[in-house]
Amino acid sequence: MPKIRRAIFIAAAFATLPVAAIAGEGAAPQPGQGENAGQVAFNTHCRNCHSTKPDDNRLGPTLHGIVGAKAGQVKGFKGYSGGLTADMTWDEATLDKFIANPTALVSSTTMKPFGGVADPEQRKLIIEFLKTKSDS
Repeated sequence: MPKIRRAIFIAAAFATLPVAAIAGEGAAPQPGQGENAGQVAFNTHCRNCHSTKPDDNRLGPTLHGIVGAKAGQVKGFKGYSGGLTADMTWDEATLDKFIANPTALVSSTTMKPFGGVADPEQRKLIIEFLKTKSDS
């Protein structure tokens, strides 16, 4: 097949794919994505500032092992905002509240520009994904 015809054929094939299939990880989860839906939700809402790799602190602390951890205690991260103290534990309910509206839970958080994730299904996907990111 000549190169021009092949390029048109490939372009036409991509034109019929859902945006998520073309865009990859950063796209919004689509129904039926199964196991990847949590990864996609995390990438869409959290990955700009957070990693899930151990010791990979970025603008925000790594979220590796965050479920069940005490707030404000990630090793090596120095940029915590006031209000995140070891008195708070990142259980599923607390994470859900924080992801929904960070300033409602911790008024002095530096996550104010983030604004939160209004969709409870997206929050659930993110939390379920975070639960898989620990050493245990």
